[in-house]
Amino acid sequence: MTNSRSPDSAASGAAAGGKHEPPGPTPGVPWLVDAGLVLTTALVTRAGPRTAFVRVFPRQATAEVRSVGEGAGFVLEQPLPQSDWLVLTATGERTDALADARIGALADALIRSGLRAFAYTGAGPDGSTGTLPARCCRGLRRLGHERLEAEDGTVFMEVSLHDPLFGTDLGPPSAQTVVYGAGEDLALLQEGAAERFVIEPVLELGGVAALQIEHAEVAAGLTSLEELVAELDTALGDCGLQGPIHIVDRRTEPPGA
Repeated sequence: MTNSRSPDSAASGAAAGGKHEPPGPTPGVPWLVDAGLVLTTALVTRAGPRTAFVRVFPRQATAEVRSVGEGAGFVLEQPLPQSDWLVLTATGERTDALADARIGALADALIRSGLRAFAYTGAGPDGSTGTLPARCCRGLRRLGHERLEAEDGTVFMEVSLHDPLFGTDLGPPSAQTVVYGAGEDLALLQEGAAERFVIEPVLELGGVAALQIEHAEVAAGLTSLEELVAELDTALGDCGLQGPIHIVDRRTEPPGA
């Protein structure tokens, strides 16, 4: 269970760095990989009209995911050396947008190659960065035809920071967490962490596609970001789950901008 800074929706340009801090590498867990306790898993989420982010767990498998994806005909770039994320871009001179079907097809290709992958659309802000209506993950849904069963307990947590709900722009950010993964693992976390968080499931046919958690305690200044990440990490461990916790800064003017 690790955490790192991640690219945000504004970071979908050529360098995928945008105006915010790029992610740091996720600490490695090689012995867990060797023991078969961590399986190579990728999370594909839309970043912009022509791009999607591909986050990889564990970090050491990033090159493998890129190789498999490119072998299946997808254009994947690694903007930063040793990072645990890639950028999927639209291809073709007449292609104006990266279709949802293409994002799902990448996840399907990785799964058919023997890796694990999850793909989603509607995960980021809806057209802007700061206000409450824009940040509520409207239309969040799973993509692709392949459906994975729970196996090694890997889920991806994405903590998004947004403009303050209370006070001035210098006040605490509002925060929302989205959890991605296999439906069985998500249901396990929803039940096991119900006393810690108010969790809203995103349902799909036959189960749970994702989980959303609003952190009013962060917006009210009662819990720091560091405390929140530690609490999320503990919740994962208590449920027998694992995976990275990415922090995405979607504030209109983040500190230091």
